[in-house]
Formats: sequence, C-alpha cells, structure tokens
Amino acid sequence: MRYKDCFDKERRHFFRAVKNAGISLGLLRSSSLLAGVMMGRAAEAADMGPSKHCLIFSGGGCQPENWYPTGTDFPAQSAPLKSHYGNMVILKNATLSPGAGHGIMFARFDNASFGRDSFDVNMGLTIGVNYPIKYLNLANIPIHDLSRDTKREIPSISSPQAALDILFSAGAAAGTVAESRKSIVDLHYQSIGNLKNKLGQLEKDKLDSHFTAIREIESTLNSAGGASACVRPPNTAVMGFDALAKVQSDILVLALSCNLTASVSIAFGDDGHNYIFDALGGRQSHEAHHFNQQRYTENIAYMQGITKYLLDKLKGAGLLDSTIVTQISDMGAADTHGNVDVPTLVAGAGISGGRVLDVGGMSQVNLYQTIGLKLKADQSPSGGAYRNWGVPTIAGL
Repeated sequence: MRYKDCFDKERRHFFRAVKNAGISLGLLRSSSLLAGVMMGRAAEAADMGPSKHCLIFSGGGCQPENWYPTGTDFPAQSAPLKSHYGNMVILKNATLSPGAGHGIMFARFDNASFGRDSFDVNMGLTIGVNYPIKYLNLANIPIHDLSRDTKREIPSISSPQAALDILFSAGAAAGTVAESRKSIVDLHYQSIGNLKNKLGQLEKDKLDSHFTAIREIESTLNSAGGASACVRPPNTAVMGFDALAKVQSDILVLALSCNLTASVSIAFGDDGHNYIFDALGGRQSHEAHHFNQQRYTENIAYMQGITKYLLDKLKGAGLLDSTIVTQISDMGAADTHGNVDVPTLVAGAGISGGRVLDVGGMSQVNLYQTIGLKLKADQSPSGGAYRNWGVPTIAGL
C-alpha cells in the first residue's frame, strides 16, 4: 500500500489497530487513555523514529566557565546533567532572537513574531495532529505569554489539576469534570474495563501502569492540599516551586507515555526571576544575579537538577527513544543579561550525544527549524501549517 507521507502511514496503522481490536469510535472518544494505548500500538508498528518533542524553558542563564564540560568533567552549574551527557548535545555560542534579558518571555518559544505559532504549538498542530491532545504547555509558576497560537496567547498551565482535567477529562463522555476529579482512574476504568479481553497483555500492562501513575499524581495533589474532590486549587503556589516543578514534570511524562500528545512544553520559572526557591532556603532567584557568585551557581545547578529530574523520568518511561528534548533559557550570564552562550541543549531520539557543538551565534530560531525538520513536521497531514522559520539549520545536530 502506498502512503501520502509517514503521518498518513501512522494514521492508517492506527485505524487498522482499532478495527482489529473491535473498538468502536464512540468508545475510543470516551477515553483518552484508550486512544493513547491504541496510538502506541500503531506507532510501534510504524517505526517512524523521532515522533515527539519536549521543549523546556529553564530560567537564569549560566556562566560559560561554570557551564561547558571539558571532556567528561562537568563544572558546577551543569553538573546535574552529567548522567545524561551521552545522549545530549550542549550548544556553545548559542544566542536568543531577538535578544536576552528580562521582559521578553514571549520570545523564548518564538522570536517575537506575534502573528505566528510558538514552536510547541506548531509541533502540536503538525506532528501532533493525530493525537487526542494537540499540545500541552505546562509551567510551575503562572505564565501567560510564552506560547502562542498565531495571534492568540496560550497561558501556560500552572495548576496540576487543570492539566489532568485537560488530559483525561475532556474526552471522557461518562461524567463531568467534577466527577472525574473524584478519581480520573475510576472514570476511565468504567469506560474501558469491559474491553480488556480485546487488548493484548502488553496493552493491559500499559493501561495498568498509566492508572498507577495517575493515582500517584492524584495522591500527591491531595496530600499537598492542592486538589480536594470537586474543588479546583485556588492557588497552585501553595505547593512551592520545587514540588510543582516535579509534579508538572510527572504529568508531562504521563502525557507522552500515554500517547495523549506529541508536543509538550514546560517552563521552570520565567525571565522575571522573582520566584522563590523554597528548596534553597526560601530565597528569591534574582537576588543572586549580581555579584553573588556562590548563590548564583547554586541556583543554576538547582535549575539543571530539575531538568535532570525530567530527563530521568523520560528515560525511565522509555521515551528518550522517541522524543527529542530541547532546553533553552532567557540569557547567558545573568550579571550582564548577556546574549552570548545562552545555555541550550538537545537530547533524546536521533541525537548523537556526548558533545559540545559550537553553533557560531545561531539562535533558538535555528534550533527550532532544525528540530522541526528532524521531526518531519513539514510532511505531516497538516504540513501546510508547519511554520517554516526561514533560517539555516544547525549542521551536525
């Protein structure tokens, strides 16, 4: 059989898998978890290579002498990343377009082109077109201007409960959001329990694994006082910067693992740097930017520890074989708000790691063009929606 493109092949594999399992379209629509499991079956048959993307914003910048590894020796600010270096490329001489510093958060996943999609949204509308959720954009503090669907700002989701609602409640026909909040697991079990005899053992195991992960996240939210039954958390900040970074990372990994989406983004802090590091004694991020070397190094090492936490989770879930992970920041050296050596890295599927790659002043825009083409976003069924950034790609990535 001839296919229009690799995404058409994926879509046909998916419909064939659903038909062979005897699953009705109505039942598929009633449970995003079931749809994700069937997407997983089709993806394994298609063997497409890198097919998902995770975009990370990590505020604070770095100092080159304390960031770039020499051989296998990692200085203090990047030290937490060492265990993933074999699957990672760290970009040297990377910049930001249109510039670095405070107050231009909207440019981090974009380049301040207000009428165009940000990268996370564009990947969702292209490589994610066959998935239940087009894109998921998370944060651990409220952010309103990082992601954009053409001219429309898409606020980042800083409430873990709201993220769970989007992932698991929107497609659940049986019951309301309030009912699902009592237990997302129970709602989906009711929807697909009678189909278990039509699924293979691997798929049953995956479902059970997904259910267990959801239970653990629900338990975390309930124990933190952030999500009592039927009540939306009034202020997610009660959990703290560190706890929210980790639970949002867990939700991100769950979304990819359940095949609910192909494009996820997460922001750890913002470019205002007014957030509080509860894990570092309750100090403000920005206070260490100017002339406090020890605290600044501790701050950046802490931020990269959060990235390590996410990479650990992605690796543990087996997602680094199918997912490209990209991290950018908001500046280079924080003391000068510089736009040189902005800490940028790429890891995961299709990346030949263990390297520092000099990109000669190229920016996140060049990186997005490179990764978008690696993911074949221009060849998707909605390839016409691919945002061609119109810049050179990064050679050797």
